[in-house]
Amino acid sequence: MINYIIELSVIHLSLIGAYWFFLRNERQYAKMRNYLLGSTLLAIVIPFLKLPKLIGKLWSSAPEDIPLASVSYEPMDFTPTPLVSEFDYSLLIYPSLLISSIFLFKFLSGLYYLLKLERSSQSVAYEEFNIRKTKEITGSFTFFNWIFVGNNVFEDHNEYTAILKHEKAHAELGHTYDLVFFQLFRTLFWWLPSAWYINQEIKKIHEYQADAYALKAFSLDWYSSILISSTLKSNGLSLASSFHDGLILKRLKAMKQNAKKVSAWKLGALLSLMAVLFVVFACSEELDQEIKTMGEASDAITFDQLPSNMQMDLVEVKDQLTFVKANVIDNQKISNIKELQDLDPSLIHSINVDKENSAVYIAIMKDGDNFNYVAEKSKMDGEVFTVVEEQPEFPGGMSAFYSYLAQNIEYPKQARQMGVQGRVYVQFIVEKDGSISGVTAVKGIGAGCDEEAERVMSGASNFKPGTQRGMPVRVRMVLPIIFKLNDDVDKNEGIIVIEDVKTQKEQFKIESNFENGVWYGKIYSAETGKPLPGVNIVEEGTTTGTVSSLSGEFKIKVSDNQHKLVLSFIGYQTAKLTAPK
Repeated sequence: MINYIIELSVIHLSLIGAYWFFLRNERQYAKMRNYLLGSTLLAIVIPFLKLPKLIGKLWSSAPEDIPLASVSYEPMDFTPTPLVSEFDYSLLIYPSLLISSIFLFKFLSGLYYLLKLERSSQSVAYEEFNIRKTKEITGSFTFFNWIFVGNNVFEDHNEYTAILKHEKAHAELGHTYDLVFFQLFRTLFWWLPSAWYINQEIKKIHEYQADAYALKAFSLDWYSSILISSTLKSNGLSLASSFHDGLILKRLKAMKQNAKKVSAWKLGALLSLMAVLFVVFACSEELDQEIKTMGEASDAITFDQLPSNMQMDLVEVKDQLTFVKANVIDNQKISNIKELQDLDPSLIHSINVDKENSAVYIAIMKDGDNFNYVAEKSKMDGEVFTVVEEQPEFPGGMSAFYSYLAQNIEYPKQARQMGVQGRVYVQFIVEKDGSISGVTAVKGIGAGCDEEAERVMSGASNFKPGTQRGMPVRVRMVLPIIFKLNDDVDKNEGIIVIEDVKTQKEQFKIESNFENGVWYGKIYSAETGKPLPGVNIVEEGTTTGTVSSLSGEFKIKVSDNQHKLVLSFIGYQTAKLTAPK
């Protein structure tokens, strides 16, 4: 929820700020009105959206189970240790709801007053509209198709005729819908300056539109004199559109100016801004998903990723073997599989064919060229591992990594001047010797931020390389860096705050029972809900164990004095099951 509110606020402030800069002095009232409505709707909807996966694939993907670090610039004094905010934002929920409730009560009170006024007024037929004559008000206003007119207005026929034309425009153009929508938006997001601004601006636009409508029937001089001589008191009804709005001078000036088309460059700038906001906020979760799911096609696999029947056959000799998975094209002969052609046939221990998933699993003895082949490559084209048994480590630990980033990264001057902020994803490879290569920003924000992130990561010291089956391997990693400006435009600076680096691991969902010394149940992925085959299930403190079947089911008998099970699977958090006493 907090993320949604932040994204909505940024989008709305950006779009309404662009309106103030480009459109507020224009005379194309219909376009201005549509922009305010559209911008507010976009701000509400965009945080919910996700771009199609096709767009997510335009960026280079990143690995599953990768260490991630976030670097954020905040307006505070720097210390080299990680700074983690402990503020509980949930504490703001109740005060915010209280204030929103006050505004909602005021809104409903105004609605109740209008309904009460309608009941006490006298109906006067006027075309398809319902004129409500009342002594409770001075002047006139419109609420949906109800046109409320004070008794004093009927005393002057000319004024009455002009007012009805004006109020008819409010009703026909549906201005009340705008007012209700914007007031409800302000009720929910009352802390947004843009929410207050649009309520004021939309009323101005409504009056300009209604004046333009009335001028089609009356001369400018005559209508202006009526406007000036009419009662200039407002009824104070925020839900209503009124002829007697206080913007007299601005309205007179607007009526005398000719409407000009909005410049093409302004429209282009606004459309570009909308597109950028849409991509940035609607695509961020899609990119995170791409980062999480990358590496699934890697050929080198662990014992846990073998089919359950193959695991049962090889469990006694698994430490002497390494494993490769190859995808098979329809009707392809096993002898033609590229992965097999690069292996020494004498060192192939066994092969398992999975026809259902069009895959071949190969068990290889840890000797000679075959093991070197598997350790050096996770794909035949030379790509790197994305899931390994031992992740690369920075010398001195992660605190040293934090310190290096904090001391060396700088907010580019160009980005500060342009007000650019956001997240940069830097992808890099930790080579077998621990050196850094292939540093590139797979998604950036420009204005020098991408280059700065690449520069700092390229200058990092060598890592301790990642290992697979005890052998060093190349590992691809991704580092998200957040560039954030200070809200104080006079200082417009930032300093580094580094969050904990964590390995993303999924969790199990387990349905289990324990009865008469036997555990049985079914294991699922908590994220996808799909059954998990091949999960290692071991009785704690013993070598007794089993693996889950293709349907995720398992059954294991445990000793009399030990009923705790340990469940493990690569990419998942280890879980324990304890029998009820």
